Amino acid sequence: MEYRNKYLKYTDAVAYDKRGKSSILEKYVLGLWHPFLKNKIRELSADKIIADLGCGTCEYTKSAKAAQKIYAVDISRTMLKICRVKLTDFKQVEIIEDSVLAVNLPTSDLVIAIGVWEYINPRDLYRKIKEITRQGSKVIVVFPNICNDLNWMRSISKMKKAMPTGRQVALRPGFIKKLFGQDFTLVESASFGNVSFVPKQMQFLALPVWKFCDWLWRPFQKFLPLGINVYYLFERK
Repeated sequence: MEYRNKYLKYTDAVAYDKRGKSSILEKYVLGLWHPFLKNKIRELSADKIIADLGCGTCEYTKSAKAAQKIYAVDISRTMLKICRVKLTDFKQVEIIEDSVLAVNLPTSDLVIAIGVWEYINPRDLYRKIKEITRQGSKVIVVFPNICNDLNWMRSISKMKKAMPTGRQVALRPGFIKKLFGQDFTLVESASFGNVSFVPKQMQFLALPVWKFCDWLWRPFQKFLPLGINVYYLFERK
C-alpha cells in the first residue's frame, strides 16, 4: 500500500506506520534508523523542552517520554490523528496542527527535524529552528541524502514531474552543514542504509550486498556519507 502520492506527500497515515512491511528495502532501512534515532531522542530529551517539527504520526516523538514539555507540530490532520492515539499517556505533550513555518513556539532545548527537509524550503526551516533555539539548544537533523544511489535515481525520476515549490527528493550533506555552520556547532553525524534501486521481487538478493556495503563504508560515512539518510546533531553556539 502506498503512503505517498506522486509529489511525495504523505496521504495514508496507517500505511506510513506499516511501511516496514511493504518491502525488504523499507524493512532494512527502518531497522537501521529507528533504533538509532529513538535512542538519541531518549538520551537527549530527559527533562527538556522539545519541539518536533513535522512530527507525522509521532513515531519518534514518543521516545521523548521523559521530556518536561513536548510540542508536536504537523500540518497533516491524518498523521496527527494517529499521533494523538500514540501519545494518549503523554500529559506533557501539546499536539499542534499547523505549518512548521507558521507555528508560534517557545524556545526549546531540543528540536527534532526528521523527514521534513524535503517538504519545506530548507533555508526557511533553518530560520525557524534558529528562531526557537538558544545557546546550548540541540537540533536533530535527518534528511534524505542525494549522494545515495537510490535517492539520486529518484531525483532524476521526479525531475520529469512538476514538484510543488520547496519540495525535493534529497539534499546535499554539505549544503546542510553550511546552512548551520555560522550559528551551530556540529556535534556528531551518522549515515547508513547504503541501498540502491532493486525491484521488490529481487530485493532478497540485494539485501546481503546492502549489508556488506554498509559494513564496508562505515568508517568513511562521516567524510563521504552514502547512506539513504544523513543524521546531524547540532548545538547552538
